[in-house]
Amino acid sequence: MNAEKLAGEKLRLLLKENDLTQEEFSKLFGIDVRTCNRFINEGITKVATLEELATFFNTKISDFFE
Repeated sequence: MNAEKLAGEKLRLLLKENDLTQEEFSKLFGIDVRTCNRFINEGITKVATLEELATFFNTKISDFFE
């Protein structure tokens, strides 16, 4: 699995751990639900997005690749 898809899978896990639906997360994070779905299914390619997600979930960027 490539790094981008690994980060998307981590987002899926973080949503589950935090009991958030894609719709709920999208509203809180300020993105369209289709964007959230794309992050999960196609991966996350931008470092800035990873930084924002890490801040949102109070985690480190490196956690998205473990």
